Amino acid sequence: MSNISSRRRNYLLTPHRRDGLIEWMKSMLMHSFVLDALDTTGADTFSHFEVLIDEHRKMTDQYLDDISQNNKSTFVPSRLKQLVPQVGTFYTRLPLRKAFEAYNLKYGITKRRHICISFNEIRHILNLAQIIAMTDMYKGGSQLGLLPPLVPNGNIGGGGGVAHHVKKEGETDDQAIRAWTSMTVTPRREVDDKSDGSQYSGDTTPEERSRAMCDRSESIAIEEAFSLLPDRTALPGPKLICFDGDQTLYSDGANFESNPRLAKYLFLLLKHGITIAVVTAAGYEYQAAKYELRLSGLLAYFKEKGLKGDDLERFYIFGGECNYLLRLGADYKLHAVKENGPGGWMNSTKHMSESPGNWSESEVKSVLDMAEASFNSSMEDQNMRARIIRKKRSVGLIPKADEKITREALDEAVLRIQSELDNSKTNLPFCAFNGGRDAWVDVGNKRVGVQVLQSYLGVPPEESLHIGDQFLNTGNDFAARSVCPCVWITSPEETSYILKSILRLAGVPLMAILNPVDYEDKKQVNGDKGNKGIEKKVDFDEMERRTSRLAMDVFTGEMIPLQRAASRDV
Repeated sequence: MSNISSRRRNYLLTPHRRDGLIEWMKSMLMHSFVLDALDTTGADTFSHFEVLIDEHRKMTDQYLDDISQNNKSTFVPSRLKQLVPQVGTFYTRLPLRKAFEAYNLKYGITKRRHICISFNEIRHILNLAQIIAMTDMYKGGSQLGLLPPLVPNGNIGGGGGVAHHVKKEGETDDQAIRAWTSMTVTPRREVDDKSDGSQYSGDTTPEERSRAMCDRSESIAIEEAFSLLPDRTALPGPKLICFDGDQTLYSDGANFESNPRLAKYLFLLLKHGITIAVVTAAGYEYQAAKYELRLSGLLAYFKEKGLKGDDLERFYIFGGECNYLLRLGADYKLHAVKENGPGGWMNSTKHMSESPGNWSESEVKSVLDMAEASFNSSMEDQNMRARIIRKKRSVGLIPKADEKITREALDEAVLRIQSELDNSKTNLPFCAFNGGRDAWVDVGNKRVGVQVLQSYLGVPPEESLHIGDQFLNTGNDFAARSVCPCVWITSPEETSYILKSILRLAGVPLMAILNPVDYEDKKQVNGDKGNKGIEKKVDFDEMERRTSRLAMDVFTGEMIPLQRAASRDV
C-alpha cells in the first residue's frame, strides 16, 4: 500500500481530521445501506436532515433576536446541536433532498451494494445544495418535487442529452437541475493524490480523455452563450464569492499560470456583476507585484479578454487573511485600497470589534511572540528539520531546503499553539493552521477577512460564498464558516467544477433573454460571418515563459532569479 493511502487511512481515526456534521450524516445513512434500503429511504433521510437544519436556523435566529432586544436569553440547543455539538450557523436553507436526488441521478449511488456513501460524496451533495440555495431555486420552503428517473440510455427523461441546455422562459427549476446532471463528472482527485495541477496526466484512459473533451466543449458553449448577453445581465446567486488561494485557485505553493478554464469562469462571473475576492494567507504586505506573480495567468487572461471598468474593480485580494486589501485597476495591476480616512477600508469597518483597525501593535506583538516561542518548542521537541520566519502579522514554521515536515508534526505544532493562545485570553482574532508543507500563525483570520469585505462592499452574509479547501479545525478556511455559506473543495479542478455548476444552475446559457438586435450588433462587432465571433486566445505558454525569469520564495516573498532559485537553500 502506498504511503499516501496509508496516511489517508490512518487519519480517518484522528478526531481533528474529521468533520462532525458530515460524519454524523454518514452514520445515519449507514443504517439504510446495511439494510439494503438506501434506494427507498435515502431521499427521506436527507429530507430529515433538512428539517433539523431548518429547526436549527430558526432557533438560532430566535436566540440572536432575544439577545439584541433584551440583552439576555436562555440558550436552548436545537436537536441538531445536541446530535452534532460542533455544528455552526446556516445562512441559507439547504435543499438537501433535491441535491441528493440530482447527485444520485448522475452517479447511481443508491444502486451500490458493497460501498456505502462516502465522506466526499456527502461533501459534494452539501456543496450542490448550497449552490442550489444561492441561485434562488429553492424559496419559501416550497418542495420542488422529485426529479424523473434515469432511463436506460443514460439520459434524463425520454429526450436526448442536454449538454447544451438553454433555460427558456417559463422553464421549471427542475430542468436546470437536469442540465447539471448532464455535466461531466465531478473531479475525484484529492489533495493527497499526485498531481501537477492539471486535471489529467499523460497516462489518462480513453474515458478520461473523452470526458475532458466534453468538459472543454461545455466550457466553450457557456462562454459563447455569455458573449451574446448584454454585459450587465445579472446572474441569480451569490453577489460576493471569496476564494482561498493555494489548492483552490492554483496548486499548493504554485502560481495561477495555465488554467484557462478556471480563468474563463472567473472572467464571466466578474463580467456579470459578481464580486470576486481572493482571501489568502499569503502576506506580502502591500507589495502588489508579489501577489500579481501568484495570479499572473489570471490577470493576463483578463487583459487579453479586455475586461474593463467596473468589472476590473470588482476583483480584490485580501493578503494575510485580513490584513492587506488590494483591488485590480484599469492597468490590470493590483493597487492598495486606502486603509484610513474617508472611505478607507479600516476606517469604514471600525464598528466591527475584530476589525484590524481596532488592533493595537502591542497586542499584535504579544501574539506573534507567543507563536514564535511555541513553534521553537515544537521544532525542538519533535526534531524538525525546519526554520522559523517572522513577518509583520504572521509567524511561519517552514521546512529547510529539500526537507519535509510530517503532517503529524505540523498538526501537533498547530494544535499546541491554538491551545496556548486560547488559554492566554488574547483579545485579537488569530489563525493557527497547517498549510500542508508548513504551519503558520496569522494575526486575524478569514472570518474577519470575509466580514470586512461584506461590510465594506455592502453584501449580506446570505449573498456571500467562500470557497476553500481547509475546513477542518487545523485549516485556515475553518473560521469563514461562521460568517457566510461555504463550499468545500479539494483542488483547483473542483473549484472549476463548482463555478461551472453555479453558471449552469443559474440558467446558463441564457440566450432566451437576449434582444435579437443586440445579437446582430454583437456579431458585427466581433466580425462574425456565421453564428460565432472570433475568440481571442490567450497564449498561456508564452505568458509563462515571460514570467519564468524570476521566481519567488512563497514562504518569505523574496524575489530571486530563476537560476539561483534552483540551488537556493530555503
